Amino acid sequence: MEIKRFKEINTFFETTGFEKRTDIPAFFVFRFEELNTNTALKMPPYQKDFYQVALMINGENASASIDVQSTDKLGNTLYFLSPDHIFSWQRNTKMTGFNVFFKAEFLDFFSGNFKSEFSLFDLSNKNFIKLDSKELQNILIDFEKLYKEYNTPNSYRHQILQSSLLSLLFKCKSIDEEKGSTNKNLSKKEETINRFRNLVTNSFIKNKKVSDYADLLNVSSNYLNQTVKSVTGKTAKEIISNQIIQEAKRYLKYSTDDISEISYALGYEEPTHFIRFFKNQTQITPNEYRKNLM
Repeated sequence: MEIKRFKEINTFFETTGFEKRTDIPAFFVFRFEELNTNTALKMPPYQKDFYQVALMINGENASASIDVQSTDKLGNTLYFLSPDHIFSWQRNTKMTGFNVFFKAEFLDFFSGNFKSEFSLFDLSNKNFIKLDSKELQNILIDFEKLYKEYNTPNSYRHQILQSSLLSLLFKCKSIDEEKGSTNKNLSKKEETINRFRNLVTNSFIKNKKVSDYADLLNVSSNYLNQTVKSVTGKTAKEIISNQIIQEAKRYLKYSTDDISEISYALGYEEPTHFIRFFKNQTQITPNEYRKNLM
């Protein structure tokens, strides 16, 4: 079973049951409060051909997963998703905030290198920022401006939205740097391990081999294994396996999906492969684990 991929913003809305549509195919912004009762409360893992910036306010009872990097107590959080990510979520109907979708071509006027300039969207980063009250009020102004510009008829609406979006992204980058999430004093070994850990949480559904991550990091499998083992005491394979098991247990505990659905969501083409892997790691089957929780 392949993970569903959405090419167009409006196609994504049709699937989720959201009634609104964008008149600018490469851009849309909306408030979470605008989601109606017909809109899906959760989405299984999927990918999309556009970027996403989300500001989640009062998301304490919501959860989101990026490939599947789970964050259960969202609070006030900024999320950054790229077409490379696999994303799933369960929303809280009381959550407020904004969602911004845009395709790469919407910022084609930007002369810099988008991927290197805005590494918050990179698979090797954690892709979310927890905000304190001051940071929230600061960035909220930019989201509200973008929302207002989208909903205001204007001869130069497209151009205004482009510049407003770019301004928002630079503001997010500024908050991230001020919070010191990028530690420039890390050694090469520490940087490699941080990038490896983020890649695992961001892409383990597709990538389950050490060699996959070595290729993404442009290092050899031996170097990656030795580096990870020397600092964490665990092999790279153990860290990958632990991530899969952690997410599998979350599905088994909090969802009513059957074992086949869970195995597909975790990137296994055959449920028997997932069941065998789970038992090798935990000494019990997924069904036995679920029964023990009751």
